[in-house]
Amino acid sequence: MTHLQKLRVASILKWVSLNFYENHLRSSTTPFQPIGSFSNAQSPRLYRTKRASEDKDSENVDKSSTGNEKKAGQISSSIKEEAQAALLDYLHGTRGVQFMDAENMSKNSPHFLDKLLKRVDSEKEILMKKNNEKEIGREISRFLRYHPINEFEPFFESLGLKPSEYFPLLPRSLMFLTDDQLLVHNYTVLCHYGIARNKIGKIYKEATEVFQYDFEVLPSKLKAYEKLGLSQHTLIKFFVASPYLLIGDVNVEFVKALENLKSIGFETNWIEGNLSADSSYNWSQMLKY
Repeated sequence: MTHLQKLRVASILKWVSLNFYENHLRSSTTPFQPIGSFSNAQSPRLYRTKRASEDKDSENVDKSSTGNEKKAGQISSSIKEEAQAALLDYLHGTRGVQFMDAENMSKNSPHFLDKLLKRVDSEKEILMKKNNEKEIGREISRFLRYHPINEFEPFFESLGLKPSEYFPLLPRSLMFLTDDQLLVHNYTVLCHYGIARNKIGKIYKEATEVFQYDFEVLPSKLKAYEKLGLSQHTLIKFFVASPYLLIGDVNVEFVKALENLKSIGFETNWIEGNLSADSSYNWSQMLKY
């Protein structure tokens, strides 16, 4: 395999990713489907078109988040640690969220934590006081005791989604993670499989229906892909780059594309090395080359 041929296939992978994004961004008319709904379409729709009101709301969330970041920078690390500890204690001790998940939510949801701090501090103005670390922790614990939070906000943010990305995905009638057992179960399956928590958000955004599979469905899909002879490490990269592979049966175009690339000398590890977890790929496009 010549260096020129490798460069050509690498450029095709990049083009397929960009083309896939642009096509779905331009032509998708599928409205957002809330948690609990299922699509009847056989082909995956990776990029949903948000309604005008959702676009406006998302823009507002982005602007608010940007402002929060600037203000959050003024909050000392010791205060953040106390706030994180109080949120962790609430999620795990009071709400019964698994410790690892509660810890991830408390440490990796800066926008939500900043919003929580502002709600707690709006009356007490504790942040203006000196040596206020312990006091802010106690006030957050007291606040959470009487003001339950929407747990999906820190949950989605801890999975790597920005507020503007997870805002349209928030369930309209649920506040607690325990109210959506299938979501939590399928998220746990992906975690145990080895997919990083901050990459699971991309899978949720692009293949939401995966998180409403019944209890044995997702593990069986993962095993079906392993039967192709691909390692778990390799499959993780493919699933993150192409979340729609987890929708339906083993994706035929994906299998054919891999076979075609192997037939001209490209091994799976080379293909894996040229994938970007931040992009999305339509493997059927590869069959045109």
